Amino acid sequence: MLAPFFTTPLTITSQFSFCGLPLRLDSYAGCAFSCTFCFARVRGGNSFGDVVRAADSAKLDRIFRSVFEEDDTSGGMVRQFLRRRVPIHFGGMSDPFQPAELRYRVTESFLQALARYRYPTVLSTRSKMVACEPYINLLKQLGNVVVQFSFCSSRDEVAALFEPYSTSPSNLLGVMSTLAREGIAVTCRWQPYIPGVSEPAEEFVSRMSSVGCRHVALEHLKIPIERSHPLWGKLTKSAGRDFYSEYKSLNALRDGREYVLPPQAKLPTIREVARAVRTRGMTFGAADNEFQYLSDTGCCCSGVDQFPGFENWFRCQIGCAVREGFGKRITYGSVSRHWAPIGSLDRFLNSRSRLSGRTELSGSLHDHLRARWNSPKAPGSPASFYGVVPTAEITSAGNKVYVWDSKILTALGDLKVSAGGL
Repeated sequence: MLAPFFTTPLTITSQFSFCGLPLRLDSYAGCAFSCTFCFARVRGGNSFGDVVRAADSAKLDRIFRSVFEEDDTSGGMVRQFLRRRVPIHFGGMSDPFQPAELRYRVTESFLQALARYRYPTVLSTRSKMVACEPYINLLKQLGNVVVQFSFCSSRDEVAALFEPYSTSPSNLLGVMSTLAREGIAVTCRWQPYIPGVSEPAEEFVSRMSSVGCRHVALEHLKIPIERSHPLWGKLTKSAGRDFYSEYKSLNALRDGREYVLPPQAKLPTIREVARAVRTRGMTFGAADNEFQYLSDTGCCCSGVDQFPGFENWFRCQIGCAVREGFGKRITYGSVSRHWAPIGSLDRFLNSRSRLSGRTELSGSLHDHLRARWNSPKAPGSPASFYGVVPTAEITSAGNKVYVWDSKILTALGDLKVSAGGL
């Protein structure tokens, strides 16, 4: 079911504190693919219903014209990011190529605007429509683009259980091959990896390598904390397994409204996938947030900084500081030395996360980053990364200093590569 336009297709993601791609673009709010494991259906104002809202197809073009052609000097954060050409993540909360696109063509309009300014774009999808005209031609015009395909499995019979309305993996592999032959960079996100269900790493990675994939990111399954949650029922029914009990037996941790596996339970799979990926000459991305620094490239887990046009990925964030400080003291100076927009970030956050009004702070990017930095238990703080621990040391600027647990550092030695791309 479709509803009226939604008004904020281009915004700043709530993951700004640890992500190199803070600009999120969505042509639709809500997603008809209704994957059973989809976290986005209950975030960012989405609900579990079947409502899909299209964006105003001309809005992105209007924004771009005001920024690049009309000498708009307004201080809005999004416009500052755009003027710096920080890459956009297109499809952060919904698939740009879901069935509504056949009627509304919002994705087509957005791609036309992106191509007009050759704006660096990471496009995420689970749909074969991306390889159809006019889209494939627009991608070639855009040039500065990476198409990231998401899989829970490369086996059709497994994917049919969890994402029955998406394009089958075998068809998606063919689409990846088509785009790669056209010179369009293709990557993949194994999201989610479902313990006990997803195939062995060698099988999955071999299939990705065979179609010209350049980068593989891995993220483990998250499950909603409420057993009554609609997605929980679908997920359990699809697999015929009690993931709640399985995760509980593995000492799963609560992360917001979800349960996630503890780091020690994820490491064997991360090690196996990373080895298979690197053996085939691709780059590996650790998409579980606490392991982000194990990625082969600098830009969080996406790997896009290895491609021309993506040099201005966002570095003023905690994930980058942890990566830069691998094996060393981690200080806020690693954050503050990078470019950041000015102004308040609060308008892009929910009411519980805003700083202005309930504190004396204005809610600037650095206000939010320092608040998380100096609260080790806060989501996205340095201590949320596996192996990073706070010390009692405070710098002259009033910020905590973090170090690495030596035992964990030693255990991760075979997984970490040089911090290239910084």
